[in-house]
Amino acid sequence: MGPAPTLMYARTPPSAGDGYLIRTDITVPERPVLWIVGSDPRGALYGVGRLLRTLECRKGKALLPEPLEVSSAPVYSIRGHQLGYRATANSYDAWSPEQFDRYIRELTFFGVNCIEGIPFQDDRPTVNTFPRAKMNVEQSRICARYGLDYWIWTPADFDLKDAALRKGSLERFETLFRECPRISAVFVPGGDPGSNSPELVMPYLADIAALLGRYHPGARVWLSMQGYDGFGQDAVYRWIERNRPTWLGGLVGGPSSPPLHEVRARLPKQYGLRDYPDITHCVRCQFPVPWWDPAFAFTLGREPANPRPVFYATIVEDTAHFTDGFISYSDGIHDDVNKVVWSALEWDP
Repeated sequence: MGPAPTLMYARTPPSAGDGYLIRTDITVPERPVLWIVGSDPRGALYGVGRLLRTLECRKGKALLPEPLEVSSAPVYSIRGHQLGYRATANSYDAWSPEQFDRYIRELTFFGVNCIEGIPFQDDRPTVNTFPRAKMNVEQSRICARYGLDYWIWTPADFDLKDAALRKGSLERFETLFRECPRISAVFVPGGDPGSNSPELVMPYLADIAALLGRYHPGARVWLSMQGYDGFGQDAVYRWIERNRPTWLGGLVGGPSSPPLHEVRARLPKQYGLRDYPDITHCVRCQFPVPWWDPAFAFTLGREPANPRPVFYATIVEDTAHFTDGFISYSDGIHDDVNKVVWSALEWDP
C-alpha cells in the first residue's frame, strides 16, 4: 500500500463561517479519498451532511455516483428552528433527550445552525415524564455538542408592573442561565403572548441582559414587535436610538409584526434582523393556505402534515434579503419538509 494522501489535495475551504469544501482525490484510483474540510468545526459537520444527502443508498451499501467537487458557504448567518418541549407541540413533548439529539443532528445535515428552546411558557402537563427543567439543559448540551447556537424563546406573558412577578421571572432566568452550558440568545416577543407596553418591556430586557452576561458573555437579547401598534413600534425605535444598547442583538419579525423591509429600514445597521416565520400552521396563521377547500380546513385544522415547498420558496425569495436569517416557529414534525426548504434556501437561495 502506498502512502496516505496528504491534506494538500483538499485545497482550502471557504473562509466564511460554517463553510466547507468537499473534494474527491482519485490520484490512486484503487484508493479514492474523499476530503471534507470545514472552515470551522461546524462547517465540517455541514460538509458531512452534504455528502449524506448526495449518497445513493442500496441494500447493504451506499454509493457516491460521481466524484464530488463542492465548495459552499451559507448566505444567511441565522438558520434554525424552534423545538419547544411543551404541551402545545404535537410531538416534541413526547421525546427523550436521545430523540432530540438525533433530530437536531439530522437538522444540521440541511444547514441548521440554531435551535430555539421554550423553557418556561405553557405549564400544562405533557405526555412525557422527563422534567422540563432538565430538558432545557439537555437541549443546551446537545447544541454545545454539535457547535450550534442555542436560543430561548420566552414571552413576558404577565403584568410587568407586578414587582413580585417580575422579580420571580428574573430569578427563573438566572437559574436557567446558570445551569445551561450554552445560551447564544434570548428572544422575547413583545406580544403573542404578552400585552406589556415597550416602556415596560425594554427595561425588563435590560435586566435579562445583565443576568445573561454574567453566565454567557457573548449572548444577546432580541425583541419582536408582535402585536405593537404604530405608537408601540415608534417607542421601540426611539428607545434603541436613544440608548444604543450593546446587549441588544436586534429585532425579530414574525406573525403580527411590522413588515421586514420596514423594520430593516428603521433599525440602526449595527443591529441584526431575524425572521420568525410560522411554517407550522395552515389556517388562522401568518401564511394561511389560500383557497383551501373548507372540507380540509375544518377537518384537518391548523397542523396537518403540510409540505409547502413552492410557496415557502417564494416567501424566502421575497423576504430573506432584508434579514440575517431565520428561526422558524414550529409545533411538531408535521412541517419537516418546510424546515428543510427554509434551511436549504437560506444556506443557498
